[in-house]
Amino acid sequence: MGLRKGIFYVCTIFSLILFIEGTVFLFNSNDDKKYDSQLDNNYNQIQIIHGNNEKDYLGYINLLVIGLDDSELRSDVITVFNFHPQEERVNILSIARDTLIKLNDNKVVKINSLIGIGGEELVIEKIEQITDMTIHFYLTMNFNGLRQIVDTLGGVEIEVPFDMKYDDPYQNLHINLKKGKQVLNGEKAEQFIRYRKGNKAGEGYIDGDVGRINAQQQFIREFIAQKLKIKYILKINEIFSVLKNNVTTNIEIGDVNRYLNDISNIKEDKVEVFVLPGDSSYLDNQYYYIYDKSQTKELIKNNFIN
Repeated sequence: MGLRKGIFYVCTIFSLILFIEGTVFLFNSNDDKKYDSQLDNNYNQIQIIHGNNEKDYLGYINLLVIGLDDSELRSDVITVFNFHPQEERVNILSIARDTLIKLNDNKVVKINSLIGIGGEELVIEKIEQITDMTIHFYLTMNFNGLRQIVDTLGGVEIEVPFDMKYDDPYQNLHINLKKGKQVLNGEKAEQFIRYRKGNKAGEGYIDGDVGRINAQQQFIREFIAQKLKIKYILKINEIFSVLKNNVTTNIEIGDVNRYLNDISNIKEDKVEVFVLPGDSSYLDNQYYYIYDKSQTKELIKNNFIN
């Protein structure tokens, strides 16, 4: 296994982390000419935003990661990754799927429905309004891809904090996990990541969507610790096949030389995780997460653009 494939494997694993809650890019190494052209286009695009020299360009890059449910009309995961290559650090902003969004006709919807209304373009537009940051790249992945990759890598051992039981025939979502440490296969990993509440009142996370986000972060930490190991490099071809069939992105980059050193040097203490500030509210017979505009502005100013 050559260095190139080894590097690509690490990046594909990071693509899974991106889908759930983690960082960097999805790299496609099939066409060097396409790579050179796309890299130049992306480079020029960000130069316009951040300045005219490479130092300005390397200030930070924002990547939006969207995880779709089985209908692919709603998103169960919405995360912005703010990558500072020169400082070798990453900020992760998790956005609750119930976040209230006003459309142009003043209609109120939850942010997880935007992908079905206007695709990635509409999601990006609203995320940019919320954060006042430019989204340079996006990556959208469905849960079929998650299930297949976790199964390919032999599952993930994790501590389930309590019995998780939930059934929603409308979403074809059925969750049944017992409390305790166990190895989750792809199907059960999806259940763990998507669980928020039970069918009965009082079941589930006390803090709702924020509790689910914390569980997703727990899963990521275990996934990194267990799967970023040399022996899994042998699975690269299978993982690449899964990603090709289950990922949509505006990134077409065939090599990681530009960011290789920065990626490999990122340490755990250089990764900061944040949740979009706000509180849950009950409006028009539905629960919404109302983000706090002033707190969000301060959070972005102090952590993401500096």
